[in-house]
Amino acid sequence: MKTSRSACPKYSARHASFLANLRRKLMAPVPHQDHHSQDETPPAPPPAATSVFRRVLSLPAIISVVIAALLLVFMVTRFDVDLSATWDRVASANPWYLALAFAVHYTTFIFRGARWRLLLQNAAESGTTVPGVLYCSQLVLLGWFANSVAWLRLGDAYRAYLYRDEQNGSFSRTIGTILAERSLDTVLVALLMIAAAPFLLDRDNSVTWIVLGLSVSLVVGLTVMLLAMTWAKGFLLRRMPPWMAVRYERFHEGTMGSFQRVPMATAWGLLGWAAEIARMYLVVRALGFDISFPLVVFLTLANALLTLVPTPGGVGAVESGVGGLAVRLSSLSASAAAALVLVDRTITYISVIILGAVFFLARQAVRRPRLADSSEAENR
Repeated sequence: MKTSRSACPKYSARHASFLANLRRKLMAPVPHQDHHSQDETPPAPPPAATSVFRRVLSLPAIISVVIAALLLVFMVTRFDVDLSATWDRVASANPWYLALAFAVHYTTFIFRGARWRLLLQNAAESGTTVPGVLYCSQLVLLGWFANSVAWLRLGDAYRAYLYRDEQNGSFSRTIGTILAERSLDTVLVALLMIAAAPFLLDRDNSVTWIVLGLSVSLVVGLTVMLLAMTWAKGFLLRRMPPWMAVRYERFHEGTMGSFQRVPMATAWGLLGWAAEIARMYLVVRALGFDISFPLVVFLTLANALLTLVPTPGGVGAVESGVGGLAVRLSSLSASAAAALVLVDRTITYISVIILGAVFFLARQAVRRPRLADSSEAENR
């Protein structure tokens, strides 16, 4: 039986404390009588706006900025980056191409939202209504925002947390759909890298093989994990505590149930990756660099792999990794590669933090009056 959360006047404010609440919720037992994953209500957090800015200015976020700064200093000294030349390249970039790259980047959230909605529909129970593409895209954006300011890539868990609270869904089942989404992405990244790699191997550079091997290893690892989830399901359920078995059952249903209508999900995923590649291509054009299209594809996908590093937004790993690959696999100087990384990360990382925070606060401002009205109506 579904429970109503709108009766809690501080419901909207709970979202702002997602990181601490998620850790408690992941370990909390699940009542057997409730079909959905509805855990106990956490303590009331501070106001949303205050909590968000505390997250952005929290110690982990500050540490990540310091790490990024140290890595940038390392890149400047190690690769002999001319900061003046780097800034001149950035300042002379074509603003129209940059504006188009910015717009194209944010279409990825629409494509990813449409795909996630499809996976939610695949895994949903009979009679369950799944919200529209716009709503799902909003949660994807908020998940990316959370990944950009939090360690250990908690943005995916935050997305599932929001969906559970706002749609009365199962947290475990929703996490399963996100695992399926990541699995599809990993396969697509590996296939696209395999397609681009032959055009880069003539440079006699082992780094191409290393990145390609990493992507293929991720595919193999995920495949083994999914097969183990299927074959060992009964064994695991018999040995788990009852509360954990209930959650694992829902998680398994969400993951395996998502793998329906795979061609359509793949098409949405390809559109998302095409937008990512187009963004990088437009940044390259804006800076006037002569880089082959296969290398643009390779750098885009390497960027995505490096964001798996559990720092906020992959900060540090992405900057040094993409910059180093650009220097080794092309004729770009270290200063030019630094300009490429600086512009691209401004679009994919800095803008997500700024716009994500603004969108989060705007969303809370819109939802708060609605929840208050709903609470008053139920109390009459």
